[in-house]
Amino acid sequence: MINENIHNYVFDLYGTLIEMRTDEEELPFWAKMAELYAVYGADYTAAGLRKEYKRLCKEEERKLIAETGCRIPEIKLEKVFARLLTEAKHSHKTAHDLGRNIDETAYYISNSFRVLSRHRMKLYPAVPELLQYLRDSGKGVFMLSNAQAVFTTPEIEQFELEKYFDDIFLSSDIGVKKPEATFFEKLLQKHSLDPAKTVMVGNDFYADMGIALACGTAGAHINSDKLSARERAKQKKMLETEYGRSTEKIFEFQSIRDFLNTLTIGG
Repeated sequence: MINENIHNYVFDLYGTLIEMRTDEEELPFWAKMAELYAVYGADYTAAGLRKEYKRLCKEEERKLIAETGCRIPEIKLEKVFARLLTEAKHSHKTAHDLGRNIDETAYYISNSFRVLSRHRMKLYPAVPELLQYLRDSGKGVFMLSNAQAVFTTPEIEQFELEKYFDDIFLSSDIGVKKPEATFFEKLLQKHSLDPAKTVMVGNDFYADMGIALACGTAGAHINSDKLSARERAKQKKMLETEYGRSTEKIFEFQSIRDFLNTLTIGG
């Protein structure tokens, strides 16, 4: 069980601290994005824009793999949004008048993409209480999230979460994402954290618990997806097979509130 020997708590963000629901596939969403691009002089159909977006994402991922040798790359999406603006096969005058404002426009488009695709965004119950409790207890509190800094940073600030963390690692800033060990290792090394005294807290077995096993830390699985006991056991078995390590240091909690109660009551 999580105990006083754990000095450092590393949190995933989406699905763990923030409940987020987005839909980036539906055609009406891409129709709105096509309208936005038309404002800046880049002409797309909804289906054409969706197809080109996916193609450029894959192309940027291949570039990043070639440059860094990483296994699971995380690109900066604003680069894709900028390329969609400047490399559109069909355009009109506005596209030629942007000049040095390409980066600024890509930032705006990135956040418009996020807001238009977002159906739900709220903190899970007891998140501020948990983070404040850890801060008051003198624990190290960090974030390690597969996320795009261009729109995740504003969302973190919107909920005033940044004040609770000693450091925030977002995958798009590092160029690699969970469960590739390099991502977590950079955080551990930067702050000289002892893996034996560190726990990775997250809702995803593959990404969060997988990277905990890869880096030799404990794991706290938050069951925000309401997985059955059978499904959770199956996921843990798959991790043991993939990493060749026991999952005995992966502990399960039904919610953030459950996790907080366990810490404050002492199990």
